Amino acid sequence: MKYFTKELWLGSNCNRRRESDVQRNAEQWTTNFREYQKQLTALQSRLTKRAYKFFTNVSLHDGRVTALTIGDAIHHDIRGGEKFDINVHNPGVEIKVLGSQLDVQYTLSYRKVRRVVFDYPSDKPLFHHEGGHIGDWGYDELTAADENFLRHEVLFASGTTLLIEFQRFSYEREKCEGSRYQCL
Repeated sequence: MKYFTKELWLGSNCNRRRESDVQRNAEQWTTNFREYQKQLTALQSRLTKRAYKFFTNVSLHDGRVTALTIGDAIHHDIRGGEKFDINVHNPGVEIKVLGSQLDVQYTLSYRKVRRVVFDYPSDKPLFHHEGGHIGDWGYDELTAADENFLRHEVLFASGTTLLIEFQRFSYEREKCEGSRYQCL
């Protein structure tokens, strides 16, 4: 993560901070957010209109990952007529994320994937204890990995990170029944 770092997140959640540290951290958030938005605008031509709208308008902050699937043929139907071809290389990633209010599920699909790194629980945990969960989706950023691949990185509340380098992105949004406060 280049813009929304663990250190920046910790700096805004520490209870014992001096006023000057609070101000400095807030200013850094503002600077980083502006720089991130600027570089994101430069990536617009590398995304479909719908995908660009997702990365600029949808916030998954406080959402929960319910599934992370990585494979060479994620949707291959073993009962279907098409046989698996071991010579076809089609790595992909699919993430199912419940929105922060648990009333919508997003399915994020990445195709033409060249790199995936899932660091759980991380050697630099944030809000994590041994045996704990991945945690809420904190912050994510889309950047250019190079001239051909994009990089989507996610920082979770536990300190877990997810990095995916890909060429194609799409998503689906599906309403579901639920509430973050249903157990209260």
